[in-house]
Amino acid sequence: MPTPQRGISLLESLIALLVLSIGLLGVLGLQTQSLVHNRAAYFETQATNMAQDMLDRIRANREQAADYALTLGEEVDGDDLPATDQTEWITDIITMLPGGAGGIEVDNRRIRVTVRWDDTSSPNDIRQIQLVSEL
Repeated sequence: MPTPQRGISLLESLIALLVLSIGLLGVLGLQTQSLVHNRAAYFETQATNMAQDMLDRIRANREQAADYALTLGEEVDGDDLPATDQTEWITDIITMLPGGAGGIEVDNRRIRVTVRWDDTSSPNDIRQIQLVSEL
C-alpha cells in the first residue's frame, strides 16, 4: 500500500506561484490606471479653480469687464487692472498645467472662461474646461 503524500509537490507550487503572479500583475495594472486617472483629475481640478478665479476677478471689477476679453493663447498687453489680472492668471495656468492656455470671451454680461491643457490620458491629448457666468 502506498504511503499518503505529505506536503506539496513541485508542480503544485509552480501553479500556485503562477496564479499569484497573474493576480499581482492585475493589481499593478489597476494601480497604474489609478495613478493616470488621479493625475487627470488633479489637472481638471486645477483648471476649474483657475477658471473660477478669473470669473471672481471679473466680478470684482465689473466696470471694466469688457477689457478682460482674451483670445485663447494670446499674449497679454497693457498695464491696467484687467491686464494685470490676465497676466497673473496666464502665469498660473502655464505654471500649474502642462501646455496650459487660457481665454476669456465677454458678450455683454455673459462671461465665458476657457482653460486648455495637454493631457495624454485623453483621446486627442488635449483637455479643456469652460465656465460661463452672467454678471
